[in-house]
Amino acid sequence: MTISYTLDVSQTNFKSFFRLLFRWRGSVWKAVLSQLTVWTIMFLSISFVYRYVMSDQQQRNFESVVEYMDKKLDSIIPLTFLLGFFVTFVVGRWQSILSNIGWIDDAAILFSTYIRGGDERIRILRRNLVRYMVLSQALVLRDISMQVRKRFPTLDTLAASGLLTEEEMYVLEGIHDPYSRYWAPIQWSINIIYDCKMTGTIDDYYLMTKIVEEVNKFRHGLASLLKYDWVPVPLVYPQVIFLAVRVYFVICLVGRQFLVRNGARDANAMDIWLPITTMVQFIVYMGWMKVAEALLNPLGEDDDDIECNYIIDKNLVTGMEIAEGPWSPDSTGYALVEEGLAKVPTQKKDEFWGSHKIAPLYSLESAKRSVHPLIGSAAKINLVKNKEEIIMTPHKNKLSEMNEQEQKSHLRRVRVGDHNTHHEKMRSHEKEHSPDSALSRIRDRAKQEFVQYYHNGKYSQSVHTNGQDWARGETGISPWGIRPPLTNNFVNGYDNNGTHREL
Repeated sequence: MTISYTLDVSQTNFKSFFRLLFRWRGSVWKAVLSQLTVWTIMFLSISFVYRYVMSDQQQRNFESVVEYMDKKLDSIIPLTFLLGFFVTFVVGRWQSILSNIGWIDDAAILFSTYIRGGDERIRILRRNLVRYMVLSQALVLRDISMQVRKRFPTLDTLAASGLLTEEEMYVLEGIHDPYSRYWAPIQWSINIIYDCKMTGTIDDYYLMTKIVEEVNKFRHGLASLLKYDWVPVPLVYPQVIFLAVRVYFVICLVGRQFLVRNGARDANAMDIWLPITTMVQFIVYMGWMKVAEALLNPLGEDDDDIECNYIIDKNLVTGMEIAEGPWSPDSTGYALVEEGLAKVPTQKKDEFWGSHKIAPLYSLESAKRSVHPLIGSAAKINLVKNKEEIIMTPHKNKLSEMNEQEQKSHLRRVRVGDHNTHHEKMRSHEKEHSPDSALSRIRDRAKQEFVQYYHNGKYSQSVHTNGQDWARGETGISPWGIRPPLTNNFVNGYDNNGTHREL
């Protein structure tokens, strides 16, 4: 999950400094502590052998090696120069990936504004335009991010989550492009937009062009992500940097030893076993290198990697809300390009139709990863917790320009009792229904309670297993080879015509 510390540095004082310094998750301490501990133990072990195990002649030989390895070490391996250039390059690459990951808000606003109408057909078109863009993003990210791959390991899981219909899944599987099929949902979107212009749903070619440009902008961002994944930083570059840092501190194990024998280099200096200054160097340089390691692939699973699954969810929920909000009643082989013609799948109601609380699905394996949502760092802070009211007044600069009557007319009292009650309810709900406990409960329930089976892009059966396992692979028992338990069960399904029936 992305580690947020913005609130901790909202003020420049010692309190903010210590808050920032002593955080653990995503910190330099978590990144280097284990390696620093191993390095320190090795350093002390070598020091112990030098002091108490070696003979005088062996100590003299060892001291010669120490002096040789410490001589001009910082000029031979210029870590500051190497790490400075490398981290600057990697941070620039990380910024570009973050900028291109894709937000759907602009496109959804254009869909809602220029594809006008509240009838069911138009609403389906707008919602499917949003869904196709999110689907394209999910198809790209599941191939370049392990976060998303664990969530959607197969196309069936995309269909089960509502991003893909049965027909659309068959279309994608039928595409004979040996390189990719990420373009298919974008092509469907652009064809829908063109059809809207031809039917008069979009009033003008200029408006159609603006919408298509926004969709293409989203696609270009996804294409950039694929390029960054396809062509990483040349392997030699990170190898040189990571090797140089580690070799430097391997040499320091010997080169920074205290030579305490009479007549040796440090005989007259204070004899301290721990190399404090070298340990500080280790924390700084190794922490600096860990920044580069983490940012080399910001779509991975480290503490500070980008929340790819959250972005998919946010785009889906926000896009649906924007596209649907003003118009809501409440407030086979189609993708293949042949002879210049391109069809799109049948436009049907999406999986989230009529739902005001969209809950995108995860696999159990990926659902356990914590997510840092796109919520302001100060959003949950209640600054009026122990107050009954707050007084609102103009700024003192403006007050000085007003007479007494004007000052009185601008004075406001705001009661905050309802705000505090609502805030306490939210805090209590968060404590009683933590994400980890909810996931644990659903994991237990999934083993024994009502389950909807998904196969080939559609629900094949819904069963209540009463804690018994299903036997798969049997023939002549059910459409997908799933044999129900022999007792205390019921099964509901759908025939080939889509009619609900009891099996």
